[in-house]
Amino acid sequence: MKTEIKKYLNSTTFMFRKEFLLSLLVFVLVGFAATFLFYKSAVDISTKIPTDKPESNSVSEKGKRTVYIGVISRYPPNIIFKGYQPIIDYLNQNENFQFELKLSTSYSETVNQLINGDVAVAFFGTLLYINAHERYGIIPILKPLNEDFKPFFKSVVFTKSNSSIASIKDLKGKRVALPSSESFSGNWLIKYELLKYNILEKDIKEIKNFAYHQNVIYQVLNGDFDAGVVKDRVIKEYDEKKIKIIEYSEPVPGSPIVAAQNYDPEIIGVIKSLLLKIDLKQRKYQELVKSWDKEFIYGFVEANDGDYDLIRKYSGKQK
Repeated sequence: MKTEIKKYLNSTTFMFRKEFLLSLLVFVLVGFAATFLFYKSAVDISTKIPTDKPESNSVSEKGKRTVYIGVISRYPPNIIFKGYQPIIDYLNQNENFQFELKLSTSYSETVNQLINGDVAVAFFGTLLYINAHERYGIIPILKPLNEDFKPFFKSVVFTKSNSSIASIKDLKGKRVALPSSESFSGNWLIKYELLKYNILEKDIKEIKNFAYHQNVIYQVLNGDFDAGVVKDRVIKEYDEKKIKIIEYSEPVPGSPIVAAQNYDPEIIGVIKSLLLKIDLKQRKYQELVKSWDKEFIYGFVEANDGDYDLIRKYSGKQK
C-alpha cells in the first residue's frame, strides 16, 4: 500500500512539474512576443496610411479647396499619422480649406514637396530649416512651445540604465546610433558636443544613422549600439528605468512649421490663426490636444529666421 501511494505521489509530482514547466515556457514565449510586438510597432514603417485624397488645389466634397500639409519622416508613418492627423482635423474647422496630411519617405522629399508646391506648409526640423532657407528661401511661420511654455527643445544623449557609460568622454571606442543625417540631434553630438571633449569621429567605434528617432532608442535598448541621441520629446515616451541620460544639449528653438517663399498668405493666415489660439488655460483646448503629437500640445508662437541662429552656430553656418 505504501509503495502504491509513493508511486502515486511521484507520478503526481512529475505531472505537476511538467505542467509548471510548460506554463513557465508559455509565459516566457508570450512575454517575448509582447516585447517584440511593442518594439515592432514603435518602428513599423509598413502601416498603410490613407492615400485616396484629392489632387492638390482641387475642391473637396465639402466644397472647400484641398490643401496639403507636409511632415518630415522623423518618425514612422503610423506614429506620425496618429499624432499629426488630429492637428489637421482641428485645422479643418476653417471655412475655406480642406487640409490633408502628406507624408514623405525622407527629409529631402518634404523639402521638394514644399518648393514644388505639392504642400503649402510643412512640419520641419531645425537643421533642415536653415539649410532649406539658405538654398530655397523657405521661411518659418510657427514654432511649438515646450512643457514650460517656452519655444525650445533639447537633444538627449542616452544609454541603457546598466551601461558603464557615464559621460560624453566615455563614448570613445563605443558604437553610437543617430537619427537621420539631416536631424539636428545627431549633428549636434558629432559635430559639436564631441569636440568639446576632444573626441573625433574616428575615435568612435561605429556611427550609424537610422531613419527614425524610435529606431535609435530601439537599437540602444536592444544592445546593438552603446549610446544614442534623440529629441527629448521622444525619450520621454520610454521607461526611464531602462534608460540613462548622460547629456542634454542647451535649449534650442523648436522645430518650425515652414512655408515656401511664394506662400499663399490666405492659407498661412488660417493656419496661424487657429494654432495660435491654443491656450491650455481653457478646458476645451486641454481636451483638444490630448491626441496630438506631444511636441505640439502646449501650443505655438510665431517664428522668424533669426530664432535659428543658434542652430547655425552648431552647424557652422553662422551668417
